[in-house]
Amino acid sequence: MRKFIILILLNLFLGIGCSYAQNGRITGKVTDQDNAALPGVNVLLSGSSQGTATDGEGNFVINAPASGSLVFSFIGYVSQTVPINNRSVIDIQLTQESRSLSELVVVGYGTQRKTDVTGALSVISTKEFAQQPVTRLDQVLQGRATGVQVTQSNGSPGGDSRIRIRGANSVLGNNDPLYVIDGYIGADYNLLNPNDIASIQVLKDAASTSIYGSRGANGVVIITTKKGARGIKVTYEGQGSVSSVIKKFDLLPAGEFAEIVNARALATGSTPPFTEAQIADYKTNGGTDWQDLVYRTGRGQQQQITITGGNEKTTFLVSGNYVNQKGIVENSNFRRLVFRTNLNTQVNNKLALRFNLSGAHSLNHNTDGGGALIEALQWAPTTPAYGADGFPTFADPIGSVSRSPLDNLYDRSNDATKFNVNAIGGLNYQLPVKGLTLDLQYAVNYLDGQNSYFNGPRIANNVPNAGRYSSDQVTLQNTNSLNYNVTLGNHSINAVAVLETQQYTNKNFSANATGLRFPQLGYDNIGGNSAASVASGFQKWTLLSLLGRVNYAFKDKYLLTAAIRRDGSSKFSPSNRYSVFPSVAIGWRLSEEEFIKNLNIFSNLKLRGSWGSTGSQAINPYATLSSYNTTYVAFNNNSITAGVIQGNAGNMDLKWETTRQTDVGIEMEFLNGRLRLEADYFHKNTKDLLLNVSIPNYAGGGTQTRNIGEIENKGFEFSIGGTPVQGSRFGWETNLNFSTLKNNVLDLGGLPRIGTGTGAGGGMSITNEFMLMPGQPLGSYWGLNYLGTFKPNEADEAAKQGRVPGDPHYEDVNGDNSITTDDFKVIGHAFPKVTGGWNNTFTYGAFTLNVFVNGVFGVDKLNYTRAGAMSGSGEARQFLLTEIRDYYRPGNEDSDIPAFTKTYQPFTQSSRFLENGSFVRLKNVSLSYNLPSALLRDKGAIRIFGSATNLFTITKYSGPDPESSNVGSGTDTAIGIDRGSYPNAKVYTLGINLSF
Repeated sequence: MRKFIILILLNLFLGIGCSYAQNGRITGKVTDQDNAALPGVNVLLSGSSQGTATDGEGNFVINAPASGSLVFSFIGYVSQTVPINNRSVIDIQLTQESRSLSELVVVGYGTQRKTDVTGALSVISTKEFAQQPVTRLDQVLQGRATGVQVTQSNGSPGGDSRIRIRGANSVLGNNDPLYVIDGYIGADYNLLNPNDIASIQVLKDAASTSIYGSRGANGVVIITTKKGARGIKVTYEGQGSVSSVIKKFDLLPAGEFAEIVNARALATGSTPPFTEAQIADYKTNGGTDWQDLVYRTGRGQQQQITITGGNEKTTFLVSGNYVNQKGIVENSNFRRLVFRTNLNTQVNNKLALRFNLSGAHSLNHNTDGGGALIEALQWAPTTPAYGADGFPTFADPIGSVSRSPLDNLYDRSNDATKFNVNAIGGLNYQLPVKGLTLDLQYAVNYLDGQNSYFNGPRIANNVPNAGRYSSDQVTLQNTNSLNYNVTLGNHSINAVAVLETQQYTNKNFSANATGLRFPQLGYDNIGGNSAASVASGFQKWTLLSLLGRVNYAFKDKYLLTAAIRRDGSSKFSPSNRYSVFPSVAIGWRLSEEEFIKNLNIFSNLKLRGSWGSTGSQAINPYATLSSYNTTYVAFNNNSITAGVIQGNAGNMDLKWETTRQTDVGIEMEFLNGRLRLEADYFHKNTKDLLLNVSIPNYAGGGTQTRNIGEIENKGFEFSIGGTPVQGSRFGWETNLNFSTLKNNVLDLGGLPRIGTGTGAGGGMSITNEFMLMPGQPLGSYWGLNYLGTFKPNEADEAAKQGRVPGDPHYEDVNGDNSITTDDFKVIGHAFPKVTGGWNNTFTYGAFTLNVFVNGVFGVDKLNYTRAGAMSGSGEARQFLLTEIRDYYRPGNEDSDIPAFTKTYQPFTQSSRFLENGSFVRLKNVSLSYNLPSALLRDKGAIRIFGSATNLFTITKYSGPDPESSNVGSGTDTAIGIDRGSYPNAKVYTLGINLSF
């Protein structure tokens, strides 16, 4: 027996040696069905990790044994395994897969073929953004999915974006979609590396999102990260970028500014502050360009490395990503480091295990822009940037009453740090019943957030202050599911039943101090102070969910999906804790009917419709309970005593907001998937709206959260895409989509209106800037209607209001000859009516060109940045923009820019500064080139690329960026005000991608 084993091992060894000894050089070319070369096709020796990729001409070279086989694979094409059979030249054609017939998409708690999906979802392929230098998920979503509105309101590196799917449903709650990454529900997309993404699905209608029940009302974004593959592959990508501001405001030069200031002084009976000699000097030598001192050329880099490998049973992926960006505003930057490892193993033919571990650390430094961008448009160009002592000028004698832009840049710090660790472990087991599998998954997510601020002695009037806020958040999730998948003749059934639990805990602590004795230490030593306050908090909520879904198909053409979920949340009282969210959807694949097949037109034609219910727990964990606040009261005028007073009243009757949605859609494909069309109509209705209602003082005062009100969202979504050109060397793939949205408040529980504000300072607002009203959408601007200036023939009307011709003319709504808050009305809307995007990828040989355009239409923006520079009152005492050249004066009475008069009274909260925020933007242009694989001896691939982001914008908006806005609330009731917001940048990037 021993000799027999030795003999077998010897033969095996000799066989291996012979196989390697007989390796030969094999060359070939890979083309598509139209004989066009296919660059980047993976060519792998079957059963090994040895492989290569085709070059820009579709050619490959590989060393392989004469008796082996080669596996050819390429995204979007049917893989082929070809025996070598002693050949030295192998040319093959790959056949393109029909997208509708082959594509698997991830839905809630499972996967489906795209053709079997009865709900409304959008699929974003990684190919659509592979050519672009994206660093965050919001950059991937923008303009690429119908019904998804992405607004990069803060253009700073690492700045926040506002993402909405089919509008906004809630007033109190967050309207952000739910993010699910590898099954973990409620993930933070800011800490995800886009290079780790394998697939993205956006669930939009209730039939798709109701499976997530109480958190699916705002739509769901499902992200699956990449996994390893057999063999070892290393990919490195490095890129560097420079960035600049898209546009600046047109400001008066110092000499002309001084003349305007003098003209105004003379018109209002004041002494002109500038002499003729000073004006002449300013015209000769110029003044201070504050915008140039605030803005700079930004720099950035991104480094990415990914290692994948494994064998037939176990595969792994390890990736690391580092981003370092210096913003276009001085003293602002962003850094992020992300690490991920994904491990999958098939223990046997029944049991599979998986484990994903990711970690991320990010730092935002002064990415809010602070007051520097505001003051740059309010400090006079005649004021020098620095004094004789070499320090920034402390006060502006003629322009702004606030601190210098330089002090706003360098005498303050605002840092936000996040550290996140996410671990997901699971198993999948094939039970003895055919088609029945058990899947168990556990997830732990830890997030440590640190926010720190410091205001130095110059910015804080010699009373430096600082503070720190710390938050530890732990989320535990357990998902247990049974999946049943079986085909019986013409009947196909896919069912899932799930028991899921989630627990969230947040412990936080804050400390704030003023009068710092050692301000040079910033927020790192706030113990030495003249006054301080500390606070701490604790939050906890739990969620228990039961859900089930059945997908049924008859003859692969009649489709039915039914789902139900029951959620129980600890946020509500026991009597209202549980709620049920059902949905149903049907589909009809007409392309499988003989009378349609005989037309030879459609490769896929499907009608679908759905109805369902989702919910929202848009309250904090203790809103049902009455709160108590600490206070300090003086007794006998000589002592302070701490006490407790009642806060806002609780409401034990609170229940879930409920959103019901109906969707009707059609999907069409022609020419075996080369042309695709999709259209949807949706109608969402949210009832039992959670609102804060004021309580009369005689009943205790404050506010109470109640279920009152109703909101609707409805609109159309269209997308068209395909491959119009697929030639031997040239190809063109395109995807165009646009969506319409109409948001409307239907009811406020009998209240005529509810004002919501932002607290914009500097004397900009005199009341709430937004108003909730039945018949109007969320985000309705509340202000005066500006009618221009009083003209000479309107002198009598002006006199009734104590004004003269040339003064601002506002609509007197109530006719009392006085302009007050009683004359305010809805003057515009912050939500866009239409959004869209157009993505194009052109290939020519080894070159790839990507051109991406996105647009937003039918949206208004309240430009408080411009208002501050053109009001001549409040915080900014003078006019700085060049548009003041056209002010009203004798010989120029047609102007609607007010005159310099003693009766001048401006209102910035008016339609005068409400602008059209619509735009079309060339979001990205990228060009890449795949170098010949011979450079790496056919062992890898090299791609070099360059791109330009935000290259060109068409808009009527006068500010630097129509997207950016920085004043608003955490909800969608008060958004879209631009007051010194950090604009998006024009970015140029060069990079290289290496794979081995």
